[in-house]
Amino acid sequence: MRRLTIVVIVIAGLAAASFVGLRLNSQNPVPKPAGGPVVVEAEKVSVMELQDAITAVGSLRSAESVVLKSEIPGRISSIRFADGSHVGKGDVLIAFDASIQQAQFHQARAERDLAVAKLKRTEELFQKQFLSAAALDDAKASEEIARAKLALAQANLDKMTLRAPFSGQIGIRQISVGDYVKEGVELVNLEDVSAMKADFRVPEQFSGRLRSGQTVNLESDVFPGVIFPARVAAVDAAVDASGRSLLIRAELKDASRRLKPGMFVRVRLVLETRAAALVVPEEALVTAQNRLMVFKIVDGKAVIAPVTTGLRAMRANRAVVEITQGLSAADVVVTAGQIKIRGDQIPVKIAEPAGSKPSDQMPAAKGG
Repeated sequence: MRRLTIVVIVIAGLAAASFVGLRLNSQNPVPKPAGGPVVVEAEKVSVMELQDAITAVGSLRSAESVVLKSEIPGRISSIRFADGSHVGKGDVLIAFDASIQQAQFHQARAERDLAVAKLKRTEELFQKQFLSAAALDDAKASEEIARAKLALAQANLDKMTLRAPFSGQIGIRQISVGDYVKEGVELVNLEDVSAMKADFRVPEQFSGRLRSGQTVNLESDVFPGVIFPARVAAVDAAVDASGRSLLIRAELKDASRRLKPGMFVRVRLVLETRAAALVVPEEALVTAQNRLMVFKIVDGKAVIAPVTTGLRAMRANRAVVEITQGLSAADVVVTAGQIKIRGDQIPVKIAEPAGSKPSDQMPAAKGG
């Protein structure tokens, strides 16, 4: 009985306390938090051309380049070009003293003429059966030997004159008339700068996406802001094992002749061009639960939209990201204020840009 009495007293006390609390709450109700849309910044999805490109550094080369050297030793008798001038293919550049070679040529030509005359008389006598076939064969052999000696003398004489192998710009000579040069001495360089080549390397992982004809843009610190367009002309057949890179050669036409062989250039190789890519500012992307998403504004509410991204680029000093799945060109996405959005389907209000009129405010997107 005593325990029962205690239990009854406790229950009665709790009931009395609950009654008092309810009366107090009714007299002083707890205020509800103030509601209203979340203020955010938003932009419409943009459509623009994007290029999937890789960058590298390279060096310029002439379309054709050669260092002219002497093939035989000799003394220079004349120099027939001005330093830095343009020369045509076949033009005589340097002449060596060829008095000995000319004498050898005249001797060989006289021997050839004599051998031809002997062969003619031998053939006439052979037809009249005054000489044997062996005598005729000897005369023919002598005539062929004489012709060979003349060809050799002509070749030696030709080597005493150095001609331009192709049209181009001649360099600065380091020789003078009267110099005696040995075989293999470098005389002057010749560059064909009507077209240029740019050699550069790219990582081997891009090897499957490289092909001739791809667009290449070149920039040089010598001409800031100027882009020189080029095309991929060749891709090396093997990867450099030491650097795991692939050598690429691009060709360009420089009608202004401003570029010089050996210049350093920055290279941008375009692998793919997407003419109508959907892009959003990079700050619109939100990562949650290991997935990328954006807040799309639909009927005045922020709706979570999972997205798949593609290329990244810079537009007007601002990073943009391609959206390959999850958005359309008519969508409006939140670009600032996502941290205040606590969940899906949250009412939002687009902040008016600074300095704009109320009529300039972006309307909320309709539909899904």
